[in-house]
Amino acid sequence: MLDHLAEPHGGVRYAPARARRVDLVLIGARGKVGAAFRRLLDRQQPALLAEANLDLRLLAGFDRRGFAFDSHGLAPDGLDATMAPRRDIDLDRLLEFARARGPSPTIAVDCTASDEVADLYPRLFAEGIGVVAANKRANTRSLASYHALQRAACERGVPYRYETTVGSAIPVLGPLRDLRLRGERVQSICGVLSGSLSYILHRMHDGCAFSAAVAEARDLGYTEPDVMEDLRAIDLSRKLLVLAREAGYAMEESDLRVELLGDLQIDADDVMPALQMLDDGWRMRIDAALARGERWVAIAEATQESARIGLHSLPANSAFAQLAPGQNLIEIRTELQARMPLCVSGAGAGVEITAAGVLSDVVSAAMHWPSPR
Repeated sequence: MLDHLAEPHGGVRYAPARARRVDLVLIGARGKVGAAFRRLLDRQQPALLAEANLDLRLLAGFDRRGFAFDSHGLAPDGLDATMAPRRDIDLDRLLEFARARGPSPTIAVDCTASDEVADLYPRLFAEGIGVVAANKRANTRSLASYHALQRAACERGVPYRYETTVGSAIPVLGPLRDLRLRGERVQSICGVLSGSLSYILHRMHDGCAFSAAVAEARDLGYTEPDVMEDLRAIDLSRKLLVLAREAGYAMEESDLRVELLGDLQIDADDVMPALQMLDDGWRMRIDAALARGERWVAIAEATQESARIGLHSLPANSAFAQLAPGQNLIEIRTELQARMPLCVSGAGAGVEITAAGVLSDVVSAAMHWPSPR
């Protein structure tokens, strides 16, 4: 018995009936990460079907302006042409369909940075829909809210995965959970967690002006849509908070101490003119560090008792100072791995690498769907 599925280029392909079908609802479908995810899914669907017997179907895609839905599956790379103007009832229609779908699991893939979308997670869990998120907002609210989301997903027997919220596609949250499950207490976490700040600082040491380095990072897709979230360490703070909580630390946002790029009270649609006024000051700081044989690095660190983010002028031969532009490096010390810490490194920013991490989470969630409770 065969089941039809829309082909990426408008035809129809057929999946063996025994293949495990998992429906996907993509939120933020036309954003940078959402579009990259669709391109990757379009390319990988045949391999996932052939090698993992996994039939991932893009059932729906939506954003603030549009909505597309097909019960048989949408062609990921052709979604733009099928998007209709968004209506208030579209989400309710989608949830109603997912509720009546029967045994096929459904995963909502959140490629936004939206608080409004994060607000939907409890409702999605209640409907038996899993969540894969690149959105940091849900897990960086109060500690009680964080635990409530974990509990809701567990009680409903649905996956909740968000590996890309820290380090893009670097596998760090999963290993942290594994350490805890085997009874290994995490003593500290320390590292370069911001791919955008890593890139900006590296470029300044290469002689690039501060404002120009920020513009480059933004144009490459390394920063948040609002670059001030990176420069004020708002995005970095969210990453450290998620890491600390996954390590088992009872950490609230108010527990984080941030001492980073100084006073950046810039409130304008175009921040570049204001950033250009900081170029000379940064040039002097960079030159002084290089003269000492050092480089500036943005370090985030957390223990059970405290968490802080700050700029450090480190010897140029330090592992943290030698990172490539945009690279992350995270050191995890435990009771068993204190003298020689566990180190995880890789590209920490970029649209394509983030999309790859999201697809990895989707595949893992689809193949290891929890048993219903």
